[in-house]
Amino acid sequence: MKNILIFVIATLALFIAMSGALFLKNKIIKNSLNTVNIYFVKQNQNSKAVLKPVKRIIKPDENRLDTAIAELLKGPDPSELKKRFSSEIPPETKLLEITEKPDRVVINLSQKFESGGGSSSMNTRVLQVSYTASDAVKKPVYLELEGKEVKYIGGEGIEITQPLPSVK
Repeated sequence: MKNILIFVIATLALFIAMSGALFLKNKIIKNSLNTVNIYFVKQNQNSKAVLKPVKRIIKPDENRLDTAIAELLKGPDPSELKKRFSSEIPPETKLLEITEKPDRVVINLSQKFESGGGSSSMNTRVLQVSYTASDAVKKPVYLELEGKEVKYIGGEGIEITQPLPSVK
């Protein structure tokens, strides 16, 4: 009888602890200061590729912009891939530097950012960076490749207007 009582109390304590952890996790996810939106590609009902945000949790001591761009360059996680999210950003793309100034943000990526894909892919990847960055910090976003401001990108020479468009 004593063993059954101990088992019931332990099970109840475990249930309460897990319920509390789930509540805290949901509360953290809903708090926008603890999450950043990362913009990935998803097909809509008309099979058109559109950018959709997914939330990623950040630690209180992490920089929102640095974390957002790092997560964007990692690409969709396994659960997002199952939901058919994708990225137009080449996986070899490296973040070289982020410079945050009082009036702007400059994101410096490796040259691999403009490799592969046509004009639609180039436009989409630029928007992925600009939407993710402008959602993390409310400043104009500028793009550099290997330390040089981007005016044209890709083999087709897609013109890039700076600052980049911000998320609506």
